[in-house]
Amino acid sequence: MRLGDPRFADFPTTPGAAQLRWYIRKTAQGTLTVREFLADFRALHETIEQTGAPEFASQEEARAVWDALWAVEFCSTDLSKEENPEDWYSPDDVLAIVKRSATKLAA
Repeated sequence: MRLGDPRFADFPTTPGAAQLRWYIRKTAQGTLTVREFLADFRALHETIEQTGAPEFASQEEARAVWDALWAVEFCSTDLSKEENPEDWYSPDDVLAIVKRSATKLAA
């Protein structure tokens, strides 16, 4: 979260799944950039886990969040520097996964 950034006015204040859903939805909508998502999502997830495992509304919701987290974990901003570039996601790939996850969260 960025203090003073008006895009975060409706960011949930309680650590948990709602914050993860918010990041996914706002990135899918274009409110946040994929670069911001890549910079923040893993750290946000780790912070939430320190308070206890997030409680998801369903297994499908947990999977949608996990898909986005997995994409972040295996994203390379420069695939040419990777030994096996086919094993990595590009930021554009991550954005596509985030958009799919947002669709699943909306269902």
